[in-house]
Amino acid sequence: MILFDRYPEGKKYACTFSYDDGCKQDRRLVELFNKYGMKCTFNMFSAPMMSESGEGIKPHELPTLFAGHEIAAHAHNHPHLERMPLAAQYDQIIKDREILEPHYGKIIRGLAYPFGTYSEDTFTAMKTAGIVYGRTVASNPSTFAPPATDREFLTWAPTTHHNEAALPVKRFLYNVEKAPWRAGGLLYIWGHAYEFDNAASPVHWEEFEDMLRQLAAHKDNIWFATNIEVYDYIKATQSIRTSANGKMLYNPTDTDVWVSNGTEDIKIPAAQSVTVD
Repeated sequence: MILFDRYPEGKKYACTFSYDDGCKQDRRLVELFNKYGMKCTFNMFSAPMMSESGEGIKPHELPTLFAGHEIAAHAHNHPHLERMPLAAQYDQIIKDREILEPHYGKIIRGLAYPFGTYSEDTFTAMKTAGIVYGRTVASNPSTFAPPATDREFLTWAPTTHHNEAALPVKRFLYNVEKAPWRAGGLLYIWGHAYEFDNAASPVHWEEFEDMLRQLAAHKDNIWFATNIEVYDYIKATQSIRTSANGKMLYNPTDTDVWVSNGTEDIKIPAAQSVTVD
């Protein structure tokens, strides 16, 4: 029996966002995500957050302002990690966790690479610091395939920056609306919220909100999730165990997962087995 992975509630499509730096415009951005039922990962570098000056996000805002969203690391001083010794890279990443987690109230497990750059030593530092994925800035608009391996999660390429998102979003929504034979996919949009205030940017607040409105219109068919929710769900689907005849499916994780046999969607509850025909 051939089974096809599905997202929660049997949805074929998913969408996630990632925004960097903890700038003051994040306050407006999170309001938009909440308005349209979206989820986002906000990547914070903690050094400027500890200063009393400036208008950027402060630690005390994390648990309330970003409720329902994810906080991820962005390295304490936002350095070029690949130019630093291994130990210094680890210090940059773990310091973000040490400073942010007590305010956030949750364990931080993700990272957006400052400047999008990294080295093999960066991966070692991340793993030692308890980080399971790293987002790059190398957009890949040609595919909506989600990461599948640990290496792909460490070099997680988003679909598109929001300035170039119009065409990928159009293609993605075409698949959702009119291409039921496709296997599904993940749309991943990233950027910096301060760019919406830049007169030279092609996408401002109004255009971005219109994009969210278009996506939200298909909420019955799209799972909106944070980066870490996508990671945990994909890892859970990869953990499913099958019997020799392929009809008994056991989910050893703490996450409910869905699969399809081509005619119906099948829920495999956390820590339970199901039998399919």
